Amino acid sequence: MQQFDVVILGAGFGGSLTALLLDRIGLSVALIDRGRHPRFSIGESSTPAASYLLQSLSHKYDLPQFQPFCKYGTWQQACPDIACGVKRGFSYFAHQPDQMFQTEPAHGSELLVTANLSESLADTHWYRADLDEFFAKEVQKSNVVYLDQTEVALQRSEGWHITGSRLGEAVQLQAAFLIDASGAASLVPRTLGITPETEFKTRSSAIFGHFQNVTLWQTILDGQGISQDDYPFNSDHSALHHVLSEGWMWQLRFNNGITSAGFVLDERHADRDWQSLQERYPAIQSQFAEAECVAPSGGLRTTGRLQRGWTQCAGADWALLPHTAGFIDPLHSTGIAHTLCGIERLVSLLEQHWEKDSRREQ
Repeated sequence: MQQFDVVILGAGFGGSLTALLLDRIGLSVALIDRGRHPRFSIGESSTPAASYLLQSLSHKYDLPQFQPFCKYGTWQQACPDIACGVKRGFSYFAHQPDQMFQTEPAHGSELLVTANLSESLADTHWYRADLDEFFAKEVQKSNVVYLDQTEVALQRSEGWHITGSRLGEAVQLQAAFLIDASGAASLVPRTLGITPETEFKTRSSAIFGHFQNVTLWQTILDGQGISQDDYPFNSDHSALHHVLSEGWMWQLRFNNGITSAGFVLDERHADRDWQSLQERYPAIQSQFAEAECVAPSGGLRTTGRLQRGWTQCAGADWALLPHTAGFIDPLHSTGIAHTLCGIERLVSLLEQHWEKDSRREQ
């Protein structure tokens, strides 16, 4: 049985980055994932806080290969083959049902919030199929043991026993510490029987996918004769939000021709489907008139209630990364920054307390 200081479950960018950082501080690490890369994933829009955290972590732990991803300009210079989108900020457009989008003299139906000064300094939308695969490949170049396509079961006894199979072969690992980066799968809290957290005021669900041939919002505005002269940036170069009676829609454009788009709906309207929502908002319908859903492979993905969480997020020999610990809503693109904040805190604690009795207290 292979023994490790830390085993991490889930090889999204969060699990992969955590593995690399722990390897840098001298711990023995295994990273396990039940799937393989590349794969469809959302949670794609970065922010100034996320960019700062990634820059800080890559500098502190000597991982310069991640520095270019902190800004759109450096990303394009260093890694143009890894798809992304330019994000100058956030834009919001309020719609009325069964009417084309209309502006008001005081811009009451438009809000654009600048996050950076230029395209070269801009934040980014992460095309996760490409970027998560890049992170995983960096793991495979390191000392970390990487096991994808691996199904496991967990047993807690003087540490953790992880058993399962990979491509028909038995897998047996032992870990002193276990990190759950599996997201909603939440293998560790389910194994431990931790009580789910359900007391959330927000009650929403989502329907989403990746599309080709989505008409630019700028083109729709031009067609309506709506001036954008006083916009601080092109609204298509942002995390674009359509604010609706039922909820809201996100649109994130990548430089490979793909647009990530999805509706987040109040539970009272959770039964509405993609087509009926498009028909209620003609401007959005115009955007998607020629669009084709290209991912996920099974077509549009529909969720149940998005809000989830656990009443305990860490113990003496385990911890959950933020997206496993809980989720509220994708509004304002907080997910990547939350994950990086959690990684920064957890790795710092393990680095400071690994060889000390204080580790269990921390």
